This record gives sequence, C-alpha cells and structure tokens, in this order.
Amino acid sequence: MSLEYNHDAGIQSKSLLSAKSIRCPAGAEIYGLQPVPKPLRQGGIWPLFNIFSNLFINPGTLITSGMMIMAGLSFQTTVLLQVFSVMLGMIPFLLFARAGVRYGIPGQVLCRAVFGVRGSQWLTSMLRLLCSIYWFAFQTAAGALAIEAILRNCFQLFLPLWVISLNFALFQGVVAIVGYSWLKGVSLVSFPLKVLCFSALLVFLYRYGGDEASVSVVLAWPGYHWHWPLIATWLNTIVSTCFTCVTDASDFSRYTRSEKSLWIGTLSGSLVGIVIGALFGAYAVVAGGAVSINPFETITQLQPGGLVILLIMLVIFLDNWTINVINLYTGGLSLCNSVEWLGRFWATVIVVLAASVLACFPFLINKYSDVMGCIGAFFAPITGVMLVWYYYEFSKLDLAALYQKNGAYWYRKGFNVFACLLAPAGLLFSFFLPVTVLPALLIMFLASLIYWLYARREFQGHSEERYLNQN
Repeated sequence: MSLEYNHDAGIQSKSLLSAKSIRCPAGAEIYGLQPVPKPLRQGGIWPLFNIFSNLFINPGTLITSGMMIMAGLSFQTTVLLQVFSVMLGMIPFLLFARAGVRYGIPGQVLCRAVFGVRGSQWLTSMLRLLCSIYWFAFQTAAGALAIEAILRNCFQLFLPLWVISLNFALFQGVVAIVGYSWLKGVSLVSFPLKVLCFSALLVFLYRYGGDEASVSVVLAWPGYHWHWPLIATWLNTIVSTCFTCVTDASDFSRYTRSEKSLWIGTLSGSLVGIVIGALFGAYAVVAGGAVSINPFETITQLQPGGLVILLIMLVIFLDNWTINVINLYTGGLSLCNSVEWLGRFWATVIVVLAASVLACFPFLINKYSDVMGCIGAFFAPITGVMLVWYYYEFSKLDLAALYQKNGAYWYRKGFNVFACLLAPAGLLFSFFLPVTVLPALLIMFLASLIYWLYARREFQGHSEERYLNQN
C-alpha cells in the first residue's frame, strides 16, 4: 500500500483543525499526533547526528559511568560496556524509527497498530510518560549535583539540592514546549560546544590533577575487567533504558527524508555521544580517586579559575538542556496521545510542571539501577511484541485506521488484550529472575516467542486476505 501525503489529507486537515482549536501559540510545533506531511520530511543525517550525540552526552551517562567505576569495574570495561549496551539497545529503536520516515507518525500512534488505539493511549503512552518524567528528574538531579559541587567547592555557597534542581528544571522547559524545530536548533549548537568544553576540561584535569590524572594511572585503575554480576547489572540497566524509547522512536525521525539518513545519523550520533560521555565520566572519576560518582566533583576540588568554572557551567547547561528537551518533547507527545484534546503544546506544559516537581527529590539517583530494571521489565515484553508485529505487519500498515474508532486497529473495545497483558506479566516474571540472566533481554525474547505463537495464524490470515483482495 502506498501512503503518500494526498492519501493522508483527511487526517491532516482534521488534526490540524483540532490543534488550532486549543490555541497553540504561534511558533510552536503544530504536528502532534497527525502525520507530518511528506513535503516537510526533509531532515538529513546531520540533524539526527546532532540530536543523538547530544542524547548520549548527558549527566546520566557521566554519573552512571562514575557509578560503574565505584562499583568496581575498570576504566576500559566501563567505557566498552556503555558503548556495547547502547548499540545493542538501539537495534529495535531503529527498526521502529522507520515509521517516522515512512509514515510521518509519532511512536505512540504506531503503537495503536500493535496494542490497539486505547491500548496505546492507556498502556504504552502512560508508561512512556512516566519514563520521560523520571528521566527528566534524574538528569536534572544529576546536573544539580554538579552545580552544587561548584557552588560548594568554588564559592563556599551551600544551597539545598532541591532548590537547585527545581530552578534548573523550570529553566529547561521552554525549548521542549516550543517543539522539534528548537530541539534541532539546540542540538546543532550544543554538540560542537560540548566537544570543546570537554576537551578543555580534560586538559585542565590532566595538567593539574597530579599523578592520579595521568593516562597511564587511569588505564591501570585496579577495577574488574570481567565480573559477570556487575557487567550483567549494568548491561541489563542500560539496555532497559534503551527499551523505554522504542515506543517513541519515530518521534525523532518523522521529519527525516530517507531511511539512509536515519540509520547513518542515528547510529553515528549514538556511538560518538556515548563514547565521549563514558570516556569523560569514567576518566574524571578515576582521576579523583573514585571518591564520588560525580566527575565534576574531581575538577571543582582543584580550585579552578573563572574560565574553567564557566566551561563546567556551560557543559552542565548544554548537557541537561539537550537531553531534557528530548524527555519533555516525547513525554508531551505521549500525554497528547492519551488526552488528544490537549494538543502537543499544552501536554508538554503539563509534563514540564510534573517533572519539575519530581526533580526536587534527588534521592532518585541512588535508585537508578533498581528503577530502570523495573521499568525495563515493563518495556521488554512491549519491545518483544512490537518486534513480532514489525516482522509481519509493518510494511502493510493502514495509516488511516490508526485514527479510526472501530477500524482495523480497534481490536476488542480498543485493546489488543493479549499483547497488553504481556507487559504486566513481564514485570511479575522479572521478580523471580536474577540479574545475571539479563532479565530485560530474556523477557523480550520470551514475549516475542509467546506472542508469535499466539498471533501467527492471525497475521497469516491478514496476508491471505490482502492477497485475495489484490486479485
């Protein structure tokens, strides 16, 4: 089935009319749930490279690299594990991101085809909304730790962490509220600035950090090169994090003109971003003797001058802004899918306010691996079900039916019941699995097998029906 812009005209006009009815401010992105018209899908490799390099150069990557060092892993293992886990987790992400290039739809609308219209609204959208809010709070709290270290070590100024987090959170909301065009613009400027700042900070650390900051000492850090329980814990945590993004993968690609641009831009950006973030985070923590998970704690204890403090603040600002704009943008689209009359703009405003409140509780950082393991247990079966659906049905997607009540994707009262039930079943099953068996990957494969056994006859029936209709 060919699905070009003219074929979607009814969807476009209806959705745009409802978007205008909620008085979306001028200059904000108007394409919420409706497909982005084909003529507007002109993005190439560079915008995606910038978005995904910035996505992985973030406070979370820096802090988790420090956590892995302090847990006992070596510098080399920490960096390699971060890179391997991210690239593994990006495989299903890229498959579902194709929906943005091909159909111009956001990820939660694609989920309607898999879980039903209401299943997407009340299962995958709500889960992704909670993830976006949590991730925003985690990243903001991680950035607030760095700001607090600067104020304490350089200016002897002591402020409660929640005060810093709240103000920092509210400051980041504007770009996400405006939409994709600002997201692309911020990412374009941020990446080269981040590279320059990180390079300068590494040079400062190397020159003034003493023998502990020398490359030979960092590489010789006496951590584990191989310790399966530790490696499995972090591999499962990072892959779980990637799985939480599969339901909104096409949010990032719906303005992209070709799948070649999608694959090259996303993979190269992800690889460069995670390498830079993991290298800097692990190096700085090791150079400081691994006494804090915060890499900026090491630098600020060296009593840096005004220029270095400015560079640190710029890095923190850019890191948080770029990653949290993405969290709020995707969270807004998820809420918009559940409560359609809100529109993308006002849905994002609500997410900003909720995430800003949660950011006032920085203890979430210490619970990171536990929270992501639990969330991953929800998203692992969701990913497995979507992969089975992708194999059989992706190329045959009925775009118009995604927006229809009682259409092909209405299933049973709006829910694909069996597919939806696999998500809580995966969570319950995860409670009985040790981390050494990689619960996220195991549950994903089991859910794929179970759903395939359940739905294969239905998928084959769809194929036969389409064949008969064509002949």
